Amino acid sequence: MRPLRVAVCLTSLIGAFGTSSAFAQEHPYFVTYDHYLEEPRNLEIAVSSTTGIPRPGRNVYTAPWLELEYGARGWWTTELYLDAQATRGQGTVFSGFRWENRFRPLLREHWLNPVLYVELEDLNGADKTLLEVVGHDVAAGHALPNAEARRERKREVDARFRDFLAQRGQA
Repeated sequence: MRPLRVAVCLTSLIGAFGTSSAFAQEHPYFVTYDHYLEEPRNLEIAVSSTTGIPRPGRNVYTAPWLELEYGARGWWTTELYLDAQATRGQGTVFSGFRWENRFRPLLREHWLNPVLYVELEDLNGADKTLLEVVGHDVAAGHALPNAEARRERKREVDARFRDFLAQRGQA
């Protein structure tokens, strides 16, 4: 039994320290967007979902959303998210939409690449997509039934101005 533990520990150490980093198209960091926008006149369509298997006494749910990202101009990308959710025993509801816009005032690469981000949300209380890091009562276990939750409206406008350092020497 002891040689098996040693082999597992050695394999784990070699795996953790003996490999080099693998880089794909996207760089590893926790930022929602970088300064790259969708190419003009390109439409990207994506479908994603969150599935919740809560604690006993709560109903299983699925919260799909449709993302439509469009390169309106070389300096402007717009995205529309359509959210819904289905909870076992409560039915399916449309839970709202998000409309995001990113504007890049400088088209060429610079040392700093500013981006203006503007988002409009119009959701109801039944939204369970968990697209935000904070502010969700679903995770805390205080979810209301769909019929009651959909009466609550959550409207918000968010605007941010970000500067992204150019990543020199990387393709």
